[in-house]
Amino acid sequence: MLNRRSAFKYALALSALTAVISSGPSFAEEKKFTIGYSQMWGTNPFLLAQAAGAEKAVKEWADKGVAVDMIVTNAGDTDVNKQVADLEDLYARGVDGLLIFPGDSIVVGDPIVNLYNRGKIPVAITDIGIEKGDYVHFNITDNYKGGALAAQLMAKNVPAGAKVITFDHLPNSTAGQERRRGFEEEAAKLGLTVEPRKIYTLSLENARRLMEDTLTSIPDVAGVFFMNQVGGQGAASALETLNKADSVKLVAFDLDPISYGMVKDGKLLGLVVQKPFEMGYAGMNNMVASLTGGEVLKDMQIEPLILSKETAADFANDPQVTGGK
Repeated sequence: MLNRRSAFKYALALSALTAVISSGPSFAEEKKFTIGYSQMWGTNPFLLAQAAGAEKAVKEWADKGVAVDMIVTNAGDTDVNKQVADLEDLYARGVDGLLIFPGDSIVVGDPIVNLYNRGKIPVAITDIGIEKGDYVHFNITDNYKGGALAAQLMAKNVPAGAKVITFDHLPNSTAGQERRRGFEEEAAKLGLTVEPRKIYTLSLENARRLMEDTLTSIPDVAGVFFMNQVGGQGAASALETLNKADSVKLVAFDLDPISYGMVKDGKLLGLVVQKPFEMGYAGMNNMVASLTGGEVLKDMQIEPLILSKETAADFANDPQVTGGK
């Protein structure tokens, strides 16, 4: 049902359409927009896939007569201040709309509120979310279900009642805690023994050390769940060194070419795979719909998939494996 503002925008669009029918070009053919896409970790296959999805939407809108100039900015791996500067720069360049993958849900809130919301420039968020500020569209993976899928795979591959644990590098992230809760609650339902999580700072080396320490403190641990594939890669290295690769199963969130190969080789039991291409595609589609007075889906959860050695061939052409294309 249209609210008053939406109804007014629709009426204006209809009026403009009627006015130009006799002259030939459609209303849509006269539309041109510049849309910024602010990303964090923009060289990561996950983010490259998001940008590729948005680019596909741009091409489809061009076929409808709506021209979109997409400006993608990359704030690097960890520089949240750079992303804030990128947001300020995109605003100064006069973008008509903003897509954003937030590196920090709190820090990016200030430029979104003070610049984009105040300037009435629509914002669409592709994953993670923001702590403050208004948006026209937000899509995110169903992280709880992703954790549950990881537990189901684990339960099929470890003994009944076996000890499992989460290595948590996202203790302050809503998305991360949904992943953990989904895994732990589903694992308990399936009869596994859930050990208290261990918190660490994400890196290959930290994951390797934590895996070694855990084997000392819980020598009979049978499975570990990670919120990112990098942690799984580091732990796999430790297990291989200690000749424990066959006795401890590892399931991680997210996909890249290295982790894909590790699943095929049996070094990782499986991966929870998000759909970043679909995230970027939906984000851009809803942004342009917002700018053209179309129907917009404000909140959207995207179903994850599970990748195992048996299903690896199905993911060979995934953009996160092929480099975002």
